[in-house]
Amino acid sequence: MKNTQNTSVTFSEDWYSDEQCKLLASVVKSVEGLPGDLVEIGCWEGKSTVSLANACYPAILFAVDTWQGNLDEAPDHSTIAKARERDIFQTFKNNIAASTKGNVRPQQMRSTDFLAGHQGQIKLCHIDACHDYQSVKNEIKGALKLLVKGGVLCGDDFMSAHRNRKDLQGGVERAVRELLPGFKYQGNFWWWKNTSYSWWTKFTTRFPRLVRA
Repeated sequence: MKNTQNTSVTFSEDWYSDEQCKLLASVVKSVEGLPGDLVEIGCWEGKSTVSLANACYPAILFAVDTWQGNLDEAPDHSTIAKARERDIFQTFKNNIAASTKGNVRPQQMRSTDFLAGHQGQIKLCHIDACHDYQSVKNEIKGALKLLVKGGVLCGDDFMSAHRNRKDLQGGVERAVRELLPGFKYQGNFWWWKNTSYSWWTKFTTRFPRLVRA
């Protein structure tokens, strides 16, 4: 079990490296001044959430998770058992209260439900929930519909959930390579910048009510 210098903060799993937290913070800084919201999909105990929230403060960060484990990845996934053994959501809330300045808004729901119902555009979406191909693909497609020009999609597990993982149907890497040409990655961390309006972005920006109807 890893604790930060603040003894009230607990990160039980070492899933998000300190180096990735620094990369994440730098990506947040790259979207300063853009319109739109900041969203994290997949938060667990909140290590990456803390980095995001502190980097974007005072902007609001929407933190989206079921806190029930990777339900769509596998019915016997290890995170599901962990979520049954301890209160992950309470640990998340404790960590956020101890390590941020009040700008995190937890959204306890499925990512696809959040993206389908979110009333507003997005300038950054960090994706780190289920790692199977279909889940990541759905989240990327949902976020793309709301992403502003200059906005960034990013996430974790590019290398560990690689395209040769048959158990994940190609995982994170396959979804990112198929949907986000021109993406970049460093280790497990990947990111992609929306440098131009696609036809879908133009349509959703001009007729948002039609898209959400």
